[in-house]
Amino acid sequence: MRARSLDVRAGATPPTLTAVAFDLRRSTRTTARWASPAALILAGFCLLLPFLAVSCDAPGGYGRAAPGGTTTYTGWDLAVGGAPEVTPDHLRPAAQAQDDTLPPQPLAIAVLVLVVAGLAAALAIGGVRARRAATALAAAIGVVFLVANQATARALLESRLREQLTAPMPSGKTAADFIADQGGFALCLLLLTLVAIFNAVGWLRAPAAPAPAPAAGPSPPPSPPSGGGDAAVSGKLHE
Repeated sequence: MRARSLDVRAGATPPTLTAVAFDLRRSTRTTARWASPAALILAGFCLLLPFLAVSCDAPGGYGRAAPGGTTTYTGWDLAVGGAPEVTPDHLRPAAQAQDDTLPPQPLAIAVLVLVVAGLAAALAIGGVRARRAATALAAAIGVVFLVANQATARALLESRLREQLTAPMPSGKTAADFIADQGGFALCLLLLTLVAIFNAVGWLRAPAAPAPAPAAGPSPPPSPPSGGGDAAVSGKLHE
């Protein structure tokens, strides 16, 4: 009773359900506003993670890797044509090493550009529908290019591995069996897909911008005073 009387004296009023709902809605909107930029930043960092690997079981080894060594390409390696990482204790002598770098992949570069474009759209565009549409479009195209780049890079690695074979291919195996997708590619694909879906749904649910009010036309000319002129004329006639 005493605590209750102190609250009443202090003028404290419990928050209403409407106020609580408003605060929750505002915090949800704030979180959603930054969800896409955060996911796109993470997708960009995924390019630094492994995308493809040539297995340690490749017959006779591959590139700079001796038999038993793994060659791993990050998304960044694919984009810029960088040297892949090789298991340190399975490096071939320099005289026996073969080329394992791939030329820069245009689709990987396009994915990086689209991630940056989507991030810029998510941060800079003010209108909700325009921001959602631009971000969803950039992420969706990024998904398509990412999958296409992975398929292209795999095909290049399969061709390179067949060219460098120094041991017979095991029975029933092909070069594709020794090349595997890695976690960096899967995580980047997941993030871009979520951003595309999230913003596409947000675009569909966002209210359309109100139509501009019609411009006001020219004001009509003032009407002559009613009855005043006729009364003056009749007065003159009577005189």
